[in-house]
Amino acid sequence: MIFQSSSMHDVLSRARRYAKSSGTVLITGESGTGKELLAQYLHDQSPRASRRCIRVNCAAFHDGLAESELFGHEQGAFTGAARRHDGLLAAAGDGTLFLDEIGELPLPTQAKLLRVLECGEYFRVGSTDLQKVQARIVTATNRDLVQEIKAGRFREDLFHRLDVLTLRLAPLRERPEDIEPLVRHFIAQFGTENETPVTDIHEDALKEVCRWAWPGNVRQLRNAIQRACVECDGSVLTSIDPGHESQVAASSSLPNDFLTLPLDEIERQIILKRIERFRGNKTEAANALGVTARTLRNKIARWRETKKAG
Repeated sequence: MIFQSSSMHDVLSRARRYAKSSGTVLITGESGTGKELLAQYLHDQSPRASRRCIRVNCAAFHDGLAESELFGHEQGAFTGAARRHDGLLAAAGDGTLFLDEIGELPLPTQAKLLRVLECGEYFRVGSTDLQKVQARIVTATNRDLVQEIKAGRFREDLFHRLDVLTLRLAPLRERPEDIEPLVRHFIAQFGTENETPVTDIHEDALKEVCRWAWPGNVRQLRNAIQRACVECDGSVLTSIDPGHESQVAASSSLPNDFLTLPLDEIERQIILKRIERFRGNKTEAANALGVTARTLRNKIARWRETKKAG
């Protein structure tokens, strides 16, 4: 089950809408943000919920065998193919096939996956018998696929085929308001699962946790809370070890001159930095900032008019 914090409300709302469709979904986000959980949520909310949901990490495919693993192979199709293998697409049936770290898929296999998405059909390796796709495909990546395209590691046509129904999971540092409810959620979870006496967290410890940037995102926070619950002797957590030597307070990344700038200028700098982060994509920047794309465009237009007038 996905924890439904305030910042996740829009993502989950869109996920529920996407779940009703059979279209391919691309989930983006840094490592540890919960992409696999969101993929499972999509499946559970879909008409396919009673069917299988097969999850596979594309980075785990053995060299040269990605195509065989996905599409299957005939007996004798290559050295070591002692019997026919139906592959993951067939194994998923009319359920869901979740391809995590899609950016790790080899280029030749990307081309064949593109055919699957466009035509709904494929061939097992070594076979001329056409197979029809029944499964719904959900993909995820922590890579910037646009940069991967520029580097020649990802097919542009496949990206455009994937980039239709997209869900972005923001890193925890962009939604610090989620930290406290997540901490309390994990305390309750581990108290039940591990039968620990921990039921609460001290206010000072919570404030410190909320200041950290958490580069490992929700996964790192979850691990830290689990470790703290197991090691705690009492019922209240008084300290949390993030388990990361480079952990820094989120507030330390703010420029020093922010304290001397007017509020409008601080807002302008933050917005411009966010647009830069998303390589000029104002819609993505607006989503990350929690405003509409129209609001963002209006602010930019107002700045330009002010600059002309000056």
